[in-house]
Amino acid sequence: MATTGKTISGAYYDNLKFPDSLVPLTSQINETQQNLLNSGALDLVDHTDPFGRTCKAYAGFQNPHDDNIQKIAEVINQQQAALPDDWDNADYNQRAEVPGNLIGPGQTTRKLTDGEIRDIKFVKGAIMDITYLSNRQSGMCVTEYTDPYAQWTVMGNTSYYGDFVAIPTTTSYPGGVAVPGLSNYMSTLSAFNQLATTLGNVPASASGPCKFIESAMGAIMKAGSILAEILAKVLQAAGILALAMGVIGLAKMLIDIIKEDLRYLGNILEKLLQAAFAGLLNGLAKDPCMAYLLSAGIATFATLKTLDII
Repeated sequence: MATTGKTISGAYYDNLKFPDSLVPLTSQINETQQNLLNSGALDLVDHTDPFGRTCKAYAGFQNPHDDNIQKIAEVINQQQAALPDDWDNADYNQRAEVPGNLIGPGQTTRKLTDGEIRDIKFVKGAIMDITYLSNRQSGMCVTEYTDPYAQWTVMGNTSYYGDFVAIPTTTSYPGGVAVPGLSNYMSTLSAFNQLATTLGNVPASASGPCKFIESAMGAIMKAGSILAEILAKVLQAAGILALAMGVIGLAKMLIDIIKEDLRYLGNILEKLLQAAFAGLLNGLAKDPCMAYLLSAGIATFATLKTLDII
């Protein structure tokens, strides 16, 4: 161990004796990048959503639906907290009776049916799922999970809710389209918006110069009015079943938005993979060996014509 030289890290000496005259290289970043980094907007902080789930989030970002979701979650959580233990026990014989006033107007004390329990859980789960997706789309949940599907509550649970909640799949994502964090989400959408605008024949559910981005982010762009309507109804509902019955149609609309977002995101990812392969083929066509391989039989006449090999 060195006994002379500059002291680094506590009482230890610099074995390599770095000279003080060295001038280190600096990163070439613009003023906006510097301001973002210095402001702390991109610092990762702990975020807890209205349903108690924790996630890492960017300090300088927000979910535009958060206020309404907070109020909806508060009502739902209060209603469920009042229910007796085992109100939803899978075994009907072990299921607790629920006081009529907690079920809804004009109800008597009784056990809830399997269908009623499923509807109550569906409503809460759909709102939890739109919360998760809109948090991913707004930078309020950027944690990279080992299992990207475990954060869903209703989505993917086809054994309980049916095929209506199946997660869309693609050829490249046969297990279901996974939702990326905000940085990957935005870069993917930006790249696709440029590609689709160039191609000019890519379908979109929205319109305007940013239609491809809007089509892929319905949880942010479209869910707000539905959540506002749900909030208005839950504030008036008396009883957990009355609440669920009053908004279940709206909750299904939220699931439709989620599925549409995932389906469109999956199509975007597939199209970007095709674009990457197209660029690769364009380069390979200039390689005589690869051009021969293509023309020897693995590419169709139309593809060879497009690549200008024949």
